[in-house]
Amino acid sequence: MSAFQRRLDLLDHIPRYPRKIATRRLLHLLEQNGHDNMIMRTVQRDLEAIEKLGVFGLEVDKRSKPFGWSINLNWKKLNISLMDANSALAFSTLKQVAENLLPESTLSDLSAYFDKAETILAREETSLVSHWRKSVALITEQNLVTLPLADKDALTKIKQAIFHKKQISAELKRYLIANKDPIWKRYTKINPLGLLQRDNVTTLVCSIGSFHHKIYKFPIAFIRNITQEKQPTVIPKDYDFEQVKQSYFATNNSSDIVTLKLLAKRDSYFVLSNGKLSEEQIIEESEQADCVLITAQVADTPKLRAFLRGLGNSIEVVAPLSIRTYFKELAQSLLSKYA
Repeated sequence: MSAFQRRLDLLDHIPRYPRKIATRRLLHLLEQNGHDNMIMRTVQRDLEAIEKLGVFGLEVDKRSKPFGWSINLNWKKLNISLMDANSALAFSTLKQVAENLLPESTLSDLSAYFDKAETILAREETSLVSHWRKSVALITEQNLVTLPLADKDALTKIKQAIFHKKQISAELKRYLIANKDPIWKRYTKINPLGLLQRDNVTTLVCSIGSFHHKIYKFPIAFIRNITQEKQPTVIPKDYDFEQVKQSYFATNNSSDIVTLKLLAKRDSYFVLSNGKLSEEQIIEESEQADCVLITAQVADTPKLRAFLRGLGNSIEVVAPLSIRTYFKELAQSLLSKYA
């Protein structure tokens, strides 16, 4: 094998301080990994060369024999001093989205990189990287309704529990009785299975106990007084995080596929923006000169109806009868309220 590969393999066997490893032990491990015809002096030269580079955190303790090799406890796997502008741009972008979705230990390890990235980018006045940063932005839309913010301490403890695969106990805000105020109820043996974030709302996906397989979703703002337990997380049978993501906003309402037909004004935003309800959407002339007829196969969901409501009087639902009746009854209800 090449000297480069040998040194990479060598680094894999060196522990982080305060643990140490002797040169002879490293020689034995390299031989086990397929490095033939090795001698002690070759390993010593490799170690000295790596130490001289100063970019891998390799250190040697010569206070007693045999000498012990280790990786500096404070060394970061990516050398900060060698960070270039492209890497800085990547870290700067990561910082914008990482706070809620990375464990605290990872955020702590990355904090120095985030700071270094900002320093580098602040100096990049004429580079293409600097131009890109000034030309691209992540914008989080503000909700019209004020949402309760997730408690940072609760979120930190939940992320730690997920990362270490441990159960938690906590108080959960539950609406157990219709038309009554919610109550805070303490639960034990909560299995934190994952986190989902959408529109600034972070939600815990979890189950409770060892035999109950129902999956629950609780906004972090509905969780308090968290204690991490010693028991490992019990993952329910057939649990699939990908399926949970897909069904996160599903409801019990109908989602049947229907043929939607709309009369839309030619100057409506939907028509002018070339909006599509489905890839097979068809737009045709209609008997009304100022309108076009749009036909599309869509799922009849609350989200679809909310979108159509948002189009206001720029559209008329022609079919199916179920959605047309819904808008007719809605219009009559609004008329009675505002008459």
